[in-house]
Amino acid sequence: MFRRFAVIGAIFAVSAVAQGCTREGLKAVIASYFKAVEAHDASALATSADLRITENGQMIKPGEGLFQSGGKTRMQRSFFDTERCGTVTEAVIEETAGGAQTLSVLAVRLKVDGGKVSEIETILTREAQAKALFNLYSPAELMATAAQDWTTLLPARKRLTREYMNRGANEYFDAFSKTPPEIPPFAKPCNRWEGGKHTTPDGDCMPKDLVLTHTHRRFPVTDVELGITAGFINFAQALPDVHIFKYNAAGKIEYIQAVFGGRQAGLIWPDEGK
Repeated sequence: MFRRFAVIGAIFAVSAVAQGCTREGLKAVIASYFKAVEAHDASALATSADLRITENGQMIKPGEGLFQSGGKTRMQRSFFDTERCGTVTEAVIEETAGGAQTLSVLAVRLKVDGGKVSEIETILTREAQAKALFNLYSPAELMATAAQDWTTLLPARKRLTREYMNRGANEYFDAFSKTPPEIPPFAKPCNRWEGGKHTTPDGDCMPKDLVLTHTHRRFPVTDVELGITAGFINFAQALPDVHIFKYNAAGKIEYIQAVFGGRQAGLIWPDEGK
């Protein structure tokens, strides 16, 4: 009888592990993704039969979008949700548009199922669209942050919960108000980059004199080991956007990296309500 229960327990343990992912495995998937983009060959990436891809909130087919226009990355940083098998990468990537080469600021979310990519959500800040909106575009300033430490794991006793980090991110989004309900847990200093452009010269990340409503909020990827979470939103109900929040060991938001796409009202991911 004991042996029977031991076998059943082992099966459940193996099943639990199978449902998760390893950091090294997810890193390999990210590397494969960027190789496929640079080669303009989506088939080089292992994907599921029901793969879904969006670019700036719009559904596209495999092989379209960045797989056609993308090139080498000049810099990139990634984080991983090993429980949900998801990744987010921020990068400066070469793109070809109208026959000319340019640089774009990219955020891409990958979801992995059974070792294959099932979701690719891309948000791109491109120079032309950025100038038409807030003029928040500076790949050079983003590349200048390459030396920032986004890779050292927090000590186990200092790690924050998924719920804590996502609550702090939501408090930030709620702070775009005349009377913010809560003050987010900012470090001093806290620094933010939007489309690569540094927007907090005073080291204060609190939104100032902006009354905006951000809808369709999701937190699909949270890395509790690194202290990073990504909030995907429709910024001001008009722009597909991701804000990446980096917490320090004291539980404070130290860095915010934001990437936004072109105008798109409503849903920015097809099943975000599920």
